[in-house]
Amino acid sequence: MKLSPSQALNRPLIRDDDDMNIALFEETSYTRRLGFYIGSVGLLIAYQAKSELVEVTQICKIPFTANWLQGLINLRGNLVPVFDLHELLQLEKMKTKKTTLLILGQGDTAGAILIEELPVHISFTEQDKLTQLPPLHSVIKPYTSIAYEKQGLVWFNFDHLSFFKSLSSQLTA
Repeated sequence: MKLSPSQALNRPLIRDDDDMNIALFEETSYTRRLGFYIGSVGLLIAYQAKSELVEVTQICKIPFTANWLQGLINLRGNLVPVFDLHELLQLEKMKTKKTTLLILGQGDTAGAILIEELPVHISFTEQDKLTQLPPLHSVIKPYTSIAYEKQGLVWFNFDHLSFFKSLSSQLTA
């Protein structure tokens, strides 16, 4: 049955079966995040955090610092520390052809993390949220608050700002 233009404009916008579709959407609402892996630890970049990928260029070493601090890079006039979380968390590195720098934050709060695989987009529903956090290395555990499991992989919310601040007090070897 065809409706006249005035009938089409004056009909209700929500039909009875739309109520069921709205309820289904509300039940399955999801969060989409960007995440990366350090060894077997999946970390989610904070929602609305500034991030970018940079090719590893010259990293200026800093003598007498912890071995997990690779040094500093100059990123558009800002000195950014480069952290090797594999070294810090004592995780085995994969044998990859290319390592990339993931810059988290901007300006004075920026930090770079060496990553071996590009970050991925992951969508989580409320059902993916874990009620208890799985075991995690004590160095990074205080900076993870929520964990999700998706397709057998665990992803942790990662508070990179607080994490970078804590590392600044541990820089000397």
